[in-house]
Amino acid sequence: KLFNRLRRNFMQLIKKDYIKNKIKKRKGQCKKCGQCCKGCKYLDKTNICQIYNNRPFYCHKQFPIDKLDQKVFKVKNCGYSFK
Repeated sequence: KLFNRLRRNFMQLIKKDYIKNKIKKRKGQCKKCGQCCKGCKYLDKTNICQIYNNRPFYCHKQFPIDKLDQKVFKVKNCGYSFK
């Protein structure tokens, strides 16, 4: 997971075009289920993000950018799918 977090941080800072292209290929929408944010201190007891509309950089606003994100973070039944 640490490697994938570093990969995502690198892409957010350096490979912005790569992320834009991946996001264009993504289908669906966020279910706000909190699966991708497990362990975050901003999730309340019902897995609802308390800072969803005002998230800091490290929250990865484009999560997931690809199938690898879903696999590494074990996000099942995500509202997003990829071509």
